Amino acid sequence: MQTSSMRWWRSFSLLLLLAGCQAEPPPDTAQHFRAEVQGLPVHLALDDCEVFRVLPDGRRERVLTTDFYPMLSVCQRQDVTADSDYIRVELGRQALGAGGCCATGGTWRSRDGQDWQRRVQGRWVEAGATPP
Repeated sequence: MQTSSMRWWRSFSLLLLLAGCQAEPPPDTAQHFRAEVQGLPVHLALDDCEVFRVLPDGRRERVLTTDFYPMLSVCQRQDVTADSDYIRVELGRQALGAGGCCATGGTWRSRDGQDWQRRVQGRWVEAGATPP
């Protein structure tokens, strides 16, 4: 017959054992993009409508995201292309329950993956700036 202290000790031992187990890190689900633009190597990761510049040591620095939207939304569109002059990114979030795309989003371009311009009303403006 087990006493309550024996049951407690077994439960405590099991918790200690489980606490020592460490889960594997989650898999990287980002869409990685590598290109050379104007002679500069650029490595980007697109993940859930956010764009990260991947640094040489593997760390990520967020450089773009869609505008704030007050309701639940899902990333519906994220695409990246490059030519010899620019990297272009298109992002779009769709409001849950709404049809079509996009509640927020847009098109951006960069020459280095760090400084971005956004297409607003047919013109390229510095990301974060208000259009003229």
